Amino acid sequence: MEEKQFSQSEVRDIVDKMARTLALLYHFLSSEVVADFGSKGEEAVRRAIHQYGKLRGEKIREEVAALGLPLTVENLSKYYDLPLPLAWISEKIRQEENCLEKKVTYCPFAEEWKALGGEQLGLIYCEQDLCMRQSYNPCFDLRQFTNLLQGDPHCHTIVQQMKNKS
Repeated sequence: MEEKQFSQSEVRDIVDKMARTLALLYHFLSSEVVADFGSKGEEAVRRAIHQYGKLRGEKIREEVAALGLPLTVENLSKYYDLPLPLAWISEKIRQEENCLEKKVTYCPFAEEWKALGGEQLGLIYCEQDLCMRQSYNPCFDLRQFTNLLQGDPHCHTIVQQMKNKS
């Protein structure tokens, strides 16, 4: 049987649907935990999300290190574990070996969470971004200036390697 070939547009649609489905899973699981356990539940969700981010960063770090490559921002982007260009829409403002500044104007996760009134829990999910990057390289810093989940037109972030972080 011949394998189906997908167009770029079809792949984008498939990835977008998968991302939206995962956003729904996170929303409903975390909503139930918080509904049943209140602030202790919210803290449990936060701890789980931080662990998730940390593990993602470790896995990407291991892949990059196994190839004998340096743990740069550029290599984090190259070996990233999500197909960001296929579902997320962003504009790169500045891109260097150890710095990436961008504005994400479309995030399938944010779209789902906003539609469900789940912005606050979505913001907890976003905390995994810093955990992941610092687990990949402890010298990395992530600054977030705006967030779609706070009503901004984009998520404006800078990830960069700090020179003298100990």
